[in-house]
Amino acid sequence: MADEEVTQTEIIMTPSKKGKATHIRIERRKKLDMNGTESDERHHVGGGEHKGLVVNKSSQGNAEEDLGAAHVQLAFNCFMVDMKTQKHLVEGRKLKFWYVDSADYLDQMTTGFEFFKELLKPENFPKDYVGFIRKCMKQMQTSKYNLIRKLNVEIQVLDEGDAPLTPGGSHLSDEHFAFAKVKDSRPVYEIVREKLLTILESAYPNILTVEDLIRIVNVEDATEEMLREQLEELEKRELVKKLENGGYVRHVLGTKTGETEVQVVKQMNVVSASNQPTIAIITANYCEKMAVDAMMENKTTYVKYKVKGESNAYTIGFIGEHKCVSTKLPMIGHDRSAQISSGNTTTRLLGTFQQVEHVFVVGVGGGVPHFTNYFKHLRMGDVLISECDAAGNLYYYCDKVLQEKDGSIVYNTKTFRPKDYFLQEVIKNIKAVRSQRHFAPWEKYMKDGLELLSTQEADYNRPPTETDRLTMMIGEGNIIEMQHPHHPDGIDERHGMPKVFFGAIGAGKRFARDDDLRLDFAAKNGLQTFDSEFDQVLGGILGSVKDSFLFIRGIADYSDGMQKTEWQPYAALVAAAVTKSIIKSFKSPYGSEDEA
Repeated sequence: MADEEVTQTEIIMTPSKKGKATHIRIERRKKLDMNGTESDERHHVGGGEHKGLVVNKSSQGNAEEDLGAAHVQLAFNCFMVDMKTQKHLVEGRKLKFWYVDSADYLDQMTTGFEFFKELLKPENFPKDYVGFIRKCMKQMQTSKYNLIRKLNVEIQVLDEGDAPLTPGGSHLSDEHFAFAKVKDSRPVYEIVREKLLTILESAYPNILTVEDLIRIVNVEDATEEMLREQLEELEKRELVKKLENGGYVRHVLGTKTGETEVQVVKQMNVVSASNQPTIAIITANYCEKMAVDAMMENKTTYVKYKVKGESNAYTIGFIGEHKCVSTKLPMIGHDRSAQISSGNTTTRLLGTFQQVEHVFVVGVGGGVPHFTNYFKHLRMGDVLISECDAAGNLYYYCDKVLQEKDGSIVYNTKTFRPKDYFLQEVIKNIKAVRSQRHFAPWEKYMKDGLELLSTQEADYNRPPTETDRLTMMIGEGNIIEMQHPHHPDGIDERHGMPKVFFGAIGAGKRFARDDDLRLDFAAKNGLQTFDSEFDQVLGGILGSVKDSFLFIRGIADYSDGMQKTEWQPYAALVAAAVTKSIIKSFKSPYGSEDEA
């Protein structure tokens, strides 16, 4: 729409009230000679910088009665403080968009989201009700949003019982309100104990000395004495083991039934080719390894400890008729040295078990949020099976982000694809079966696995749905909480069970904590999920001439799977159960076809 055409239109706002909610209808109309009753409806006509903005008198009717179903809806919560009473309030705001007839589906989604992002820029985010409405009207006035025909803004202060928790907090407090960073209010010793266990789980099966732990633990007000006391407490609870050399390692707990035999070995025994595993499963987190092992039968774990250098832990057992070996990457942090270590562990695994035909990388990941599209939006607890895209790739790794002279962003990207498409054909068959009938064997495997894992320190039960919080960074460390997109027909397709998605995965530390870059990279490459950096692992797989591999990621957050620990055990269990379903759906080279 040309600028002169914009000057021939008006943006008309009509407020109304319905129950506890205030509705603000904003419409784009051609200028008319206003007289008579239409002129009487006008409360204020803007001039100067607000020329073309019209405020109608309040309407007593339903603000949406003539609009039909909205084409796009975005909803979010503002956590606010009443400056008069200092009371904390939670305000729910919904934006509903209607478009001109020429706007296609992609135009609608893209334009609505761009409008939303511009509205919430932190440098000029409206601090009050009037400013918020005025900014909506001013944006509607610009030509970049000329496809939007009408916008309805619904604002409602939520009752205390209806208001969600603040992001990261359990209740409203001085540290927990809109655009504030959350402070951990637990006692320091609890924070230290949790961090020690997390570090030892990340390092497992590697051994860490007390000096290592003192160096790595970075908790304000924590003392060396406190750290040693908490190590002793973890040892009493049999969560960590102190070795003869004084180092510590995560102690592997047995399961409730089907106890795993653990053997400490100096060297792996030579296994004949016919008895070697044909499937390798790689995990990165301790909870992922425990979940995968819970899917196996007749299993034994072999641990080879090294005082210096990398230790190894292999669990060998059966999934259906397939002999499998699982391992955990010993990772401390996500720097390059940790990634190289992961690549070495992968190479060593596949060098030790040379009859492996298929490699599964199983664990948690972060869903790419689709704020306006229910059908593409992965929620916590859902699962993503890596599927090659139209270009044949299933993993995109960004190692550099460059800015051109014109300000555009360019991503230096490595892509990975299997050379053997056997597993891709397997998941195509699963998709075909699911399109014809309900097919979800993983639901039974999840239930069985949950029983086996009930004695573990981590809680593998599904967390409450209300803890699935979708937030958006809007710059300068500020966040808002978004509502998840709803099914257009109001259907609940999950019923407390995971939805299964298929698509490509992305990763890259360059934008691990930058929402805008991450979402832009995902959009440009059609990614469904983000992950920790597994490029070195993939290099180890391909370097070992293993041409068939697959990623299965349970969704634990909306970043890379490593940010919200509450959902990690359940997400790991979901990923492991889906992995078992896939493995049992094809036959072993050494046995008959499984009934699954």
